[in-house]
Amino acid sequence: MTILGFKILKVKGHSMFPKIPQHSYILINQWLNFWRVKPDETVLINHEKLGLIIKTVALIDRYGFIWSKGENASSLSVERIGPVDKNQILGKVLMVIKQ
Repeated sequence: MTILGFKILKVKGHSMFPKIPQHSYILINQWLNFWRVKPDETVLINHEKLGLIIKTVALIDRYGFIWSKGENASSLSVERIGPVDKNQILGKVLMVIKQ
């Protein structure tokens, strides 16, 4: 559901646990023109191979590519997720509603 640039999604998977437990809901801000992506922010990514994923920004390299990570030890590594372009960032997680 999207309302005025905000979207609510249900989380599937454990890669962001304990920060975002499975079956939690997240509120996403899709107004990307008003903020820059920064390390340690949690974002929604439209990944070329993995589809829609929620990850924490690990770093932004000198070419502007965004490298991200999961919060759980069993999550894919930063290297396996690989870099994404800012255009692949669909929004910033503003709130987690845990069940």
